[in-house]
Amino acid sequence: MTALNNNYLDLRTYGAALELLALYGQPLAYCEEVYSHGLKRFPESFNEYHLSPGAIVSQLDQPTRSPKTSMGLLQGIIKARLIHGDWRNAYMALDTALRLHPTQMPSYIFHTFLEERPINEAYQIFCLFCHSGSQIKPYDVTWMLNDLVDGQKPSIGTDFDLDIVLASLNAIHLYSASGRLLSARHLNILLQSSLMLMPTIGPDDSTYWAESLMDPIALVRQLFSIYFSLGVSPEISTYNTVIAAAGRVRHEGILAWAIKELSGSGIASNEITFECLLNASVRTGGAAQVESTWTARDPSMALLPSTWTALARATSFAGNTNFLHDQMKLYNVSDQKSTMRQVYAELAKCQRADFKESPVSTVSDQNTGCESRVAEFTSALHAFKEVLGNPDFRNLKKYPAVRQSIWATSVVIDEQWQKKLYDELSVDSTARGVLEAEASANSERPETNLDSGTIESSTGFRLDELRYRNWKGINELLEHAELFESRMEQAVDEAIKEGKPSKQVRSTKGLSSRGPRQRLLRAQLKDHLADVNRMQADPLTETEWRDKILRLRRVEI
Repeated sequence: MTALNNNYLDLRTYGAALELLALYGQPLAYCEEVYSHGLKRFPESFNEYHLSPGAIVSQLDQPTRSPKTSMGLLQGIIKARLIHGDWRNAYMALDTALRLHPTQMPSYIFHTFLEERPINEAYQIFCLFCHSGSQIKPYDVTWMLNDLVDGQKPSIGTDFDLDIVLASLNAIHLYSASGRLLSARHLNILLQSSLMLMPTIGPDDSTYWAESLMDPIALVRQLFSIYFSLGVSPEISTYNTVIAAAGRVRHEGILAWAIKELSGSGIASNEITFECLLNASVRTGGAAQVESTWTARDPSMALLPSTWTALARATSFAGNTNFLHDQMKLYNVSDQKSTMRQVYAELAKCQRADFKESPVSTVSDQNTGCESRVAEFTSALHAFKEVLGNPDFRNLKKYPAVRQSIWATSVVIDEQWQKKLYDELSVDSTARGVLEAEASANSERPETNLDSGTIESSTGFRLDELRYRNWKGINELLEHAELFESRMEQAVDEAIKEGKPSKQVRSTKGLSSRGPRQRLLRAQLKDHLADVNRMQADPLTETEWRDKILRLRRVEI
């Protein structure tokens, strides 16, 4: 690469090379050398100064006037540092990117943090990007929302689960305000997460809904109204989600509403819809309902192996496996050896003691506060819908998002402390020589037609406001990352003492099955919440906070 003419490569080439080098196992020291070489090879754009952690911007309320600063190079070194576990310097590179071009952050940088860091850190970066108007890829938003919902337990909701649901709603608000179009897939995850707030009802608690003050049908209707307010049409997967939830919470009214709405929507049902109906029918109507659901199915529908396992599960719970065997005989399923194996495996699983449905006779005791949590979420939905009714709802300064992290609980740092240190670090007399030299170089180039007046992001923030917000956000991320890494090191040390491999990982990358993913995400979210509560209970003095930030940023003053 060093032998190539500059006509064939630039700093973006170096950025792509850095990522490949890290992915193919080159040590971080080598990657850092390549990074430094790229900065020195293209000195005319002053990248060596501008991409350094201590660099300042000459006019905080204006776009960066150096047009050749390379975000591609920053992307590459961020990826390399994260792969090698150098979280601190990865965050300092992100800090640099946010300072230089606060409204033009590449989506791939968020993707990298989502892939390599815990969900709570990725969520906070998502909030920073959306506030700046930077547009994140829909796939990454789906990934993040799925990670959030996987951190919930679809049983009896808690305040912990409510925070996750509200964080999901907050993400929908921010993403729509950033200018990206939402899809039914995004809102389906919110729908699924919201319905998990309702308790799982056991077979011996059939009177729960009659005695409850909750109106789950009203909640589902309000969720559907959010779809229409955002210009998103429900899909068959949307109705499948509601039908599945109706079975879990044993609510015939929700099931009837979903079937009626689906029939009137003109959307064709599919095999998954039928399987959801089978699972819901056994919980809302018993054996008779299972049989009638099976008999009423569309004759043209293919009977897949998953269809037969769904019938096996439903008839097992209903205590009517004879119906299953009769239907299998009728359709000559015995000739399909693979399907037969799956069906009998499902029947065996349903007979296990840990899989059988048990009465949730203490549902009211275990679910203390469920009604208030659903009411709080319903209120948040109503407030969001009101915001969507305003033509300038994308203005986050005028209609701010409720939270900047997953948790409503946050560590409050005195604003004067933060502004004082920010100003101190943002105005550095030693940088004036570099800035003057760059200004002189830029004066010889054609004008870039930058307006010297007030410039705002698409979300209503001035650039100096965004840069200050981003600086504060990086401080919080550094604090949370340090606490997380400390727990990781402690877990590894304990595993070494016990002679066992450590199960601690930083993200869900590589975890495809739901069980391990859910355990990891829930543990990370709970640990993060404990960190926030602990920091809030033991506040720092100004000197302690200042020293901590300077240490995390490795700044000497």
